[in-house]
Amino acid sequence: MIIEGAGWEIIDLGIDVSADKFLASLEEHPGAYIGLSCLLTTTMLNMEAIVKEIKSQKPETKILVGGAPVTDDFRTKVGADWYSADPQGAVDYLNGQ
Repeated sequence: MIIEGAGWEIIDLGIDVSADKFLASLEEHPGAYIGLSCLLTTTMLNMEAIVKEIKSQKPETKILVGGAPVTDDFRTKVGADWYSADPQGAVDYLNGQ
């Protein structure tokens, strides 16, 4: 809601989204940014796999990560482009692009 309130269009793909669904959405929306969030450490493994799959097929795609257990070290490890502890940090990143 905060990112959308800042003027960005959001395409919510839902929860437990596969890398294939993200890649299909990128075909429909070229140049889109991907935002991934998780609330549990157990889902961080899936986040890592999704980032790596998207980057392997669409390396130019910018991926933002966040959520309670996520850190900037995790962002670096998985190859995402930006980490924010809160939605306003994501807005600041997007507005600076």
